[in-house]
Amino acid sequence: MESILKKNYLFWDTAAIDLEKNWRFVIERILLFGDKDDFLWANNFYGKEKLKQVFLRSRALDKKSESFWQWYFGVKKNHVPGIN
Repeated sequence: MESILKKNYLFWDTAAIDLEKNWRFVIERILLFGDKDDFLWANNFYGKEKLKQVFLRSRALDKKSESFWQWYFGVKKNHVPGIN
């Protein structure tokens, strides 16, 4: 798999990212714009609980992404910030 940081569709607006220090940003971008391989990479690198934590606190996800991740993580709609 190509380095996650070389994927322009995820990190088009950044010059340098530290995967450890910027883990919330990296995960949020993957949840928003990533494909299956990106998600699998993040799940292996960060773990499902960190992904879920970022999902639950994110205010950047669009409604379609939020709906999918609610289903995936088994979280009820009223527990997700930003959804009415």
